[in-house]
Amino acid sequence: MKQKLHKELQALLDFYRKQRQNPPLEFTHGAGVINNPGFFTVSDLQRHLNNPLLRPEWVHVNLDGKRVELEKNCFYKTVQGRKLDFMDKESLNDAITRGAAVVLEGIDILDAGVNEFVARLDESLPCVMANSVVFFSQQNNEAYEGHCDADDVLVVQLAGKKTWQLFKPQQRRYAGIQNQDDQQLGPVMHEISMRPGDALYVRAGVPHRCITSAPFSMHMAFDLVDNTPTTDEISTEASNQYKHACELPYEPPASVVERFISILKSEDFQQALVEATEYKRGEIANFRQMLGRSSAVRSLNKFS
Repeated sequence: MKQKLHKELQALLDFYRKQRQNPPLEFTHGAGVINNPGFFTVSDLQRHLNNPLLRPEWVHVNLDGKRVELEKNCFYKTVQGRKLDFMDKESLNDAITRGAAVVLEGIDILDAGVNEFVARLDESLPCVMANSVVFFSQQNNEAYEGHCDADDVLVVQLAGKKTWQLFKPQQRRYAGIQNQDDQQLGPVMHEISMRPGDALYVRAGVPHRCITSAPFSMHMAFDLVDNTPTTDEISTEASNQYKHACELPYEPPASVVERFISILKSEDFQQALVEATEYKRGEIANFRQMLGRSSAVRSLNKFS
């Protein structure tokens, strides 16, 4: 049964749905979509960072253009023959004090309300499993350099101010999209000042660079990750079918290609793709429900 969304997240969902009804070519900036956002605050970020069970896989820290390695600060205590892991947070605390930018992944795992919102994003597209990430940055320190994403991104500014520079759209791709220099990015086409409550919907392949134009900034980003069958999965299955119905021997490569393409275009193969996509979509929905139960132990309520 679907849970009612926090009113701020409902406003953000309404903004997103409006964009999907008539998707922009590049981006849409929505000013004041949320009034004084409070569903996730800096105090919430600090609470999650203070979790003794937090592991380096959840956090990316960047200071002066370099990643702060947290792995070396991981230790464990042996209790009844089992290793209980923990991370010494002193270097994380020191980096933030010195102005570091921090990215906390998996907010949809940590926050049931956000997970419920992200489930709505999953349902809105053919086969998506979205991610939710919080970016905290301070002046002169950004988590990432200029880049473009392979999937659409929905952003909401939570605190502070952030300037987004958007560049001419590039061909959507999975390779060569990170750490783009000025030459790769090209000239700035648009510059947007994001204030608390503003939302931004950026299409895949639109390069962008963020600049913290205030003492600090915090925003949450939702990556609409496409999970439809990949070219690798499709070609693997087509190759398997080709092994059972291949071209005659000694035919030229063009004939082999034509035969392979005929498999890809066949009605049976196309139907198999539809079924595979629906199956994956169902798996995503089930997994989203499991995420929602990751903080749902309520059986001790009667004792407290």
